[in-house]
Amino acid sequence: MKKTIAIRTPLLSVAVLSCFAGAAHAADTSQTAEGAAQPAQVAQTDSKASSATPIPAAAPLTLSQASTVTAPLSPPPGLYTPPTSWNDTYIGYRVGTNFYYPGVRTEAGAPAKITQNIGYLTTTGGFKFGSYAFNVDYLVSSMANPEAGPTNQYGYPTPGSGGAQELYSVGRVSFSAGKIFGRPFSYGFMRDFGLTVGYEFGTKNDAFAQRARMVVVGPTIDLAIPNGFWNITLGVRTESNHDGITNVEVHFNPAVHLESSWLYNFRIGPVPLVFKGFASVTGPKGKDGAGVETTTEFLTRAYLLADVGSFAGHPRTAYMGLGYEYWHNMYGTPASEQPGTTQTSVPMFVAEIHF
Repeated sequence: MKKTIAIRTPLLSVAVLSCFAGAAHAADTSQTAEGAAQPAQVAQTDSKASSATPIPAAAPLTLSQASTVTAPLSPPPGLYTPPTSWNDTYIGYRVGTNFYYPGVRTEAGAPAKITQNIGYLTTTGGFKFGSYAFNVDYLVSSMANPEAGPTNQYGYPTPGSGGAQELYSVGRVSFSAGKIFGRPFSYGFMRDFGLTVGYEFGTKNDAFAQRARMVVVGPTIDLAIPNGFWNITLGVRTESNHDGITNVEVHFNPAVHLESSWLYNFRIGPVPLVFKGFASVTGPKGKDGAGVETTTEFLTRAYLLADVGSFAGHPRTAYMGLGYEYWHNMYGTPASEQPGTTQTSVPMFVAEIHF
């Protein structure tokens, strides 16, 4: 029976997905995750340009674990040539009270319900041949998921005096066929295509002591939707990790990895809104540190944010709203191995400040 007390990495960009969020300004700006604009990647030279000037959909980067970034409105055909270089950098905060992690239980043996405060820093942008997105999450758990303390007589760490802290970073670079060849590659529902490469890195100071290292690579298509973007990457993800319970380094098998990110700008009356997020599916990757066969995992995170800065005369600078995260078979751990602790379904409060 697997006794892990912690987290295995995923996943979003991106965010993103949060894909990665992964993983990528809401309302009218260009946000991360992968997706190219017509012949070139869409973006903006000034991330706080006037909302009266529509901008094309953007950002060919998928953030499968981390936060997403921003996307602009599409202009009338032929009236706007997107810039090659652009950047959007922002900080964010989200909090939820219903997180679970495989093997993390109360003293009575019940699944431990964990509160997490999460701060994040994201930067995304475009360059000559594509776009990029990098995100770092700093996650602080409540005492229901304690940091590791001194080891006991059996060599296992005892609970520390505070909640566990985790750093998780996601990066994606997407090369756009439209940018590289200097001509449109749109066809039907497809706006552009390219190749995405990226990494995921995580470390946590609980008893499991994860040290996740991942590489992701695969082709990407950007779907043609108005007022935003939607992209899909199908590729391969490799992973190595550390299991502090069994004290072994684990090198998983390469796994099939599917990730998608999206952003859509719209209004309800006078309120500008953005709906963004990511989803990822990772196939079985062999045995974990306890010798348990992993299974397919699914992670998604989505946000519905209002451009509250626009009411103070500063559009696309401050966002606030709700988020939701769902994670099934976390880190590939089958529910039969750790009943009640391998699935998270949690609403969150979310706020972002864009620079």
